[in-house]
Amino acid sequence: MRGVIVGVDGSEESGGALDWALREAADRHAPLTGVLAWESRQGAEADVAEEKRALVQDWLEAARTRTGLGPDAVTTAAVAERGSPAAVLLAAAQPGTARATDDEVRPARDDTDDAELLVVGRCGRGRLGRMVLGSVPTAVVQHATVPVTVVRGTPDVRHDHARPVVVGVDGSSTSVHALRHGADVARRTGATLEALFCWQIVSLAPLPDSWGWTPPLDDYERFAAQKLDAALDAAGVDLPDDRVVRSVRHVQAAKGIIEASSHAERIVVGNRGVGGFDRLLLGSVSRHAIEYAHCPVTVVRPPDATHPSGAA
Repeated sequence: MRGVIVGVDGSEESGGALDWALREAADRHAPLTGVLAWESRQGAEADVAEEKRALVQDWLEAARTRTGLGPDAVTTAAVAERGSPAAVLLAAAQPGTARATDDEVRPARDDTDDAELLVVGRCGRGRLGRMVLGSVPTAVVQHATVPVTVVRGTPDVRHDHARPVVVGVDGSSTSVHALRHGADVARRTGATLEALFCWQIVSLAPLPDSWGWTPPLDDYERFAAQKLDAALDAAGVDLPDDRVVRSVRHVQAAKGIIEASSHAERIVVGNRGVGGFDRLLLGSVSRHAIEYAHCPVTVVRPPDATHPSGAA
């Protein structure tokens, strides 16, 4: 199922995600599919599915009204299936994914029909409400092999391409892939790409040829800038110089990214960076970003990465 997939459930957060996804699909000239999952048994499954699909269609039409994007701007489809919301969404975005009744979802090796992007709201109608990141976006970001955008807010979330696309960079191969994704977004939308490298002494030490002594902070700053330039080169970013901003900040990574989200159109991060453990599905910086950022956050996984479930 190619194009953009968005999870919907009728909540305010879901409405914000739906509006954002509709605009994103229009920007990409890609179709949008709204997906609703339900878990309880409510009579004949075929009848319930048709009723749920009608709900999704109504939500899609309401989003068209709010955004002013008609059928000529973006085509849409409504899907409703019984099952775990995370499993249903992952199966829609990654059609070869092994479906299960719980969230033990194994990403498929054949990604030829994968979606370009999977979009979810930051919180749904969970019992914990808006106090913490919802369980569905958490599971989706942890298990997806396609890029996932988590949208925080209400239906007034907009694509403001006057704001930069901010990419968190730490020199890892995952952050290089995030840079490629961010550059693609900036190239498509005309936005500026801001590559943000946050550093602390403990994350860079020891510097080359610095055993036995502590270099001045300026040396760390220069080394961080060199690592950022190397990541941009490795990513093959070819935007004009006036469309690329290099930001090097002496700050903890999660804090720096969250602060940058106040002026960003979106944040792009890898699922985990140089501080991650292979056994972890989602790094702490990525999790903090999707939970606390003030703008939508896209989490990407390198295409050649091995998923912790054992699938590529």
